[in-house]
Amino acid sequence: MREILVAYPSKDTALKLRSLLECEGYSVPYVCATGASVLSIAQDMSEGVVVCAESLRDMTAGNIAEHLPPGFDIVALTRGDTESFRSNLIYLPLPVDRQEFLSTVGVLVNSVSSFTERNDGDDDVISKAKLILKETNGFSELQAHKYLQRESMKMGKKIAVLAQEIINDFM
Repeated sequence: MREILVAYPSKDTALKLRSLLECEGYSVPYVCATGASVLSIAQDMSEGVVVCAESLRDMTAGNIAEHLPPGFDIVALTRGDTESFRSNLIYLPLPVDRQEFLSTVGVLVNSVSSFTERNDGDDDVISKAKLILKETNGFSELQAHKYLQRESMKMGKKIAVLAQEIINDFM
């Protein structure tokens, strides 16, 4: 089971998230308020899950995702729509559904390696699946991406596996 690092600009919110996660049996040894702290702590860990706000004092969740070492996934709580599609970053809209939050974190924490880590060619498969979703369901690019993220988490499948299944079903 991978450890969790909580990063939030508000200390009270960070501690509430930590408490919620620990009550569910997860290990949360680190709480911080800046992206620099997240990156510094992550360098000393082999893998983990970061739960954070969309924006910290010094950087966004997207910036953190770009600089984290392999083996890390991020769950970012956001107040609005975002266009970032980093493979190791999952956005959950606020107010967040408690069960969706815990389920998302649970899948990431219990995966052997980065759940969102992709192989070569996965981006092409995901792009094709998003195109199918846009054409058949009238989704925007963002809606198609969020649909793939949400459904892959619900099913416990990598997003590229789900995308391939959508392509196969369409053909």
